[in-house]
Amino acid sequence: MTGEFEGKDLAEKYEVGALIRRGEIGDFYRGRHMFMDRSVTLRIVPRALAVDDQIARRLFDEAKIASRINHPNILNVIDFGSASNGVVYTVYEGEEGDTLQEVIRNSGGKLDAAAATDISNQTARGLAAIHSHGLVHGNLTPENILIANDGLDQPHVKIFGIRSAGPMSASRDGDMTGSDFAYLAPEQCSGADDADARSDIYSLGVIAYEMLAGEPPFSGDRPSDVMVKHTEEAPPPLSAFRHDLSPGIEPVVLKALAKDPELRYQTAEEFASDLTRVAEGQPALAAGAAPVESNNIWKTAFIVLAGISLLSVFLIYATSSKQTNPTTSLQTDANGQPVQPINPATGAEEQNLAAMPGMMPEVVGNSNSTNGVPGAAPGGDGYNPWASGSPPAGAPPQTYAAPGGTINIPPGQSPFMQDLPAGCSVTPTGLVLCPVPVATPKPSPSVKPPAANTNTAPVTTGTPKPTPVPVRPTPTPGTSKPPTTKPPANKPTADAGSSEPAS
Repeated sequence: MTGEFEGKDLAEKYEVGALIRRGEIGDFYRGRHMFMDRSVTLRIVPRALAVDDQIARRLFDEAKIASRINHPNILNVIDFGSASNGVVYTVYEGEEGDTLQEVIRNSGGKLDAAAATDISNQTARGLAAIHSHGLVHGNLTPENILIANDGLDQPHVKIFGIRSAGPMSASRDGDMTGSDFAYLAPEQCSGADDADARSDIYSLGVIAYEMLAGEPPFSGDRPSDVMVKHTEEAPPPLSAFRHDLSPGIEPVVLKALAKDPELRYQTAEEFASDLTRVAEGQPALAAGAAPVESNNIWKTAFIVLAGISLLSVFLIYATSSKQTNPTTSLQTDANGQPVQPINPATGAEEQNLAAMPGMMPEVVGNSNSTNGVPGAAPGGDGYNPWASGSPPAGAPPQTYAAPGGTINIPPGQSPFMQDLPAGCSVTPTGLVLCPVPVATPKPSPSVKPPAANTNTAPVTTGTPKPTPVPVRPTPTPGTSKPPTTKPPANKPTADAGSSEPAS
């Protein structure tokens, strides 16, 4: 990785060295003050961006603000300006060393627990100095933490890049990846709230987690995947990555990673104080809420999963073993009367009923037999109300027509005790059968066909109409006999050729 200003002079007094890292509006280089012969750190805006006055003004504003802060864990600003060729730059105090990102990479991912705790503690104190001036770093990443080599056994942390543009701003190269969003707070990912001091604490919690676990708590190929995890997922426990950590370190880190800013450390001093106590083997003071939140997250997830499993099992059991096939049932009528079942008809009684005079076809068709049992009255239940020989109680007077007259049967008397007309008989089942005389129709006289070669119309054969016979009045005694009127005689017809009328 090389920069366009490496090996060149800047503003005729700074010698530009190797590129440290690229930034959104300025690249960081190692440098040397040629007149004072001291190491410096240079932040130079590329020529393509230097033509934008807004970018130059923004760089100067950040330099002015950062120059007010003087803290051992802050890379302090000592100069800023623009060169004669239009290049805009900021000069920081120089420190020999590597960025925290390079340190993590060179160590294989995981740092010693004591070293990780010390780096986190120093970074928290540097953030406290920034916050005390009403400022927010806003883009705290391992690339913005310099681990200076000052000859001491312990690492020396220097924070730089205060208020530098983060990944939520438009990228200069337009090639942002998921790793660029690994250190943003949930409120920064959602854009619901502006970044504040607690957002920097969350970013430091991610850095501490990465130094201990060897990887950030949330990662992904696409920026959207990482941002969703920041806002919705809980970080895996550190015990899943290593088992040589102090029991008190994990609650402190997890509290800094709380999704809700109200549940995090409210100040960087609280975070640094708990890190110091953990390093000394003492219990943390402000981390009481962290285990509760973490445990609640995992316990809640387990309870929800168990509930879903039990509900699924119950639904499967209910739909498989307790399947019901409802049948249609008719409601009983409270005012209904019991009905005897109808036995299948044999046709024996119907034949007897058909022989009765005046029996209607529909009555015969609807009658039932009693399986051909002799002596049983029509009906499916075998009950004969006339078995006693007399009409049942309450029956109206019974009549039946016979040839030549009608017999009335008073109530309480049997019709079989009456004198039967001639030709009538009683069947074994108690029915009275009387023959009906059948009249023989007389043949109608036929009309003779007319003679051949006549002009008369053919006469159809049929019954001739009767000729009316004049009725003579019957004489009454004492009256004279009416004169008899003779019909007039036929007068002769006149000849065709005569002109005289007939006399």
